[in-house]
Amino acid sequence: MKIWARLMTGDKIAKDTIYKSPLPMTSQSYELWLRDICHILDIPNPVLISQHFKNFKNFHNTKFRKSDFIESLDYDMFIVEDCKED
Repeated sequence: MKIWARLMTGDKIAKDTIYKSPLPMTSQSYELWLRDICHILDIPNPVLISQHFKNFKNFHNTKFRKSDFIESLDYDMFIVEDCKED
């Protein structure tokens, strides 16, 4: 699995990273990936609900807004997107 994660300020990418994992996509692995990505980007972990995983699985991305975080987030949006590997 290869994931492109980015932090947005307005319409601009403020920070991004590519994350790779050998784990298959499950809700548990999705949670682990997000924790690792948040650590890499040095941001708090968002509150996860089942809809976040469903969006990622069905639409290959999830958007987290400031309201999805308990702690403050200095960016407008946190987006994780599945990068299809060839």
